[in-house]
Amino acid sequence: MSKRENLHPNSSQLSGVSLFSDPIHGYIPFVSKPDRPGRSSERDLVDSAWIQRLRSILQLQSARLVFPSAEHSRFVHSLGAMHIAGRFADHLYPGFNESFPGALSPALFESLLRISALFHDSGHGPFCHFYDDHVLKTRFGISHERISQEIIRGPMRATIEDLDRAPCGRFMDQERLSADWVAYLVGKGSRQDQSIPEPPEFIKTLKPLFSGLFTVDNLDYILRDSYMCGVSIGPVDLDRILFYTRFQEKTLSFHRSGLGALEIFLVIRSFMYQQIYFHRTTRLFDMELSGLLGDTVDLLCPGNPLDDMEGYLSLTDHSLIETVRLWRKETDPVKKSLGEKWTSFLLRTKRWEMVYESEWRSGRVHSSFPDESSVKVKEMDLCRLLGLSDGALKIDIASRDTRPENPADFQKRGLLVWDPLLETLSRGPMTELLLSLPVRRVMIRVFIQRDGSPSLQNQNLTLVVKEALEGLP
Repeated sequence: MSKRENLHPNSSQLSGVSLFSDPIHGYIPFVSKPDRPGRSSERDLVDSAWIQRLRSILQLQSARLVFPSAEHSRFVHSLGAMHIAGRFADHLYPGFNESFPGALSPALFESLLRISALFHDSGHGPFCHFYDDHVLKTRFGISHERISQEIIRGPMRATIEDLDRAPCGRFMDQERLSADWVAYLVGKGSRQDQSIPEPPEFIKTLKPLFSGLFTVDNLDYILRDSYMCGVSIGPVDLDRILFYTRFQEKTLSFHRSGLGALEIFLVIRSFMYQQIYFHRTTRLFDMELSGLLGDTVDLLCPGNPLDDMEGYLSLTDHSLIETVRLWRKETDPVKKSLGEKWTSFLLRTKRWEMVYESEWRSGRVHSSFPDESSVKVKEMDLCRLLGLSDGALKIDIASRDTRPENPADFQKRGLLVWDPLLETLSRGPMTELLLSLPVRRVMIRVFIQRDGSPSLQNQNLTLVVKEALEGLP
């Protein structure tokens, strides 16, 4: 299907619906006017401070310093995810309504998925997942999804619940989009808001579209990040994945005929980590960033964002970068030092040189993996072996489970597969697919400071490091 062929509105739909142009999806329809005066529209949500803030939250934290055109933001990604969610809504509604007759009108069903996708990343902080890992999780035990839930149920609740239509049409009389339902769908894991009321079963069935093997999130960012980075990834058959996703026996399932397209998508997703997210220079800048972000946040926004949402609203990549640029002129020694380090980072100054690289894959569900303390011990051992001062060598381990779901977990939960020949729903085919992929892909690299390089030639240095790392996977 052409990007420009996915729109077929009738005359009533054209009123109050406008279009965004997008390089990935072509035209993205959105509700620009409510059906009734005084109500809100998707435009009001898109133009809200919390969604507009995402223009200043960059999609890729360090990869943008490696891939020159990767300057896209979480804002455009959120619009793309919203569009994919709308396409899923259009395709899934007949089966959903057959499974749960009269639970939601077509318009409310579409709006629920679209608005959940629009807000799924609204809680991101500067440098996105890096901020998640080094600030939110370690200091406060929360995630950006938890902050997204706070935004949805707090400052944006009234606007969300005042919507009265979706691109496909208006809600039924007395229907209302629940902000609690939206917040439930964007939540992940144990860090989500425990105060959200238990949603109806028909809402729970939609959760895999936001946290599962393929989601409205990763189907957009794989396409968008590869395009913006200029990395060729092969065909992601979004249309086929969408077509073979369906409701069967009151559960979201996947038709066996689509497993090939899904397998290709999972392989491409793994390839993206290797080529972009775990690129050696990307990881080098991540390493630099790890020594900067925590101390910087201590000065800019030290508390839990949930306790100061107004302050968090102003904390973005752009605001942080423009603030720290000026710190190198400060008289305060802490700010001055941080400002100089940030200037070096933003100018892409490389203080480290890679001397070793190895890729490790495991096909086992459970496999040993070095923890942070054992890595630190190895770093100190290598420094002594090579005659380096402490801290002059870093071991970087970039790890990603290539399968979004563990096959062992799929025996208890996970997307069911419909077999038309046997007329059965089971987890077996999906488990087999996941078992054919490596459990974990790990890139192990060793960097040394350029100004502290030992006298050994690089070739000999690599051999020494390789031998010393034999105990590591």
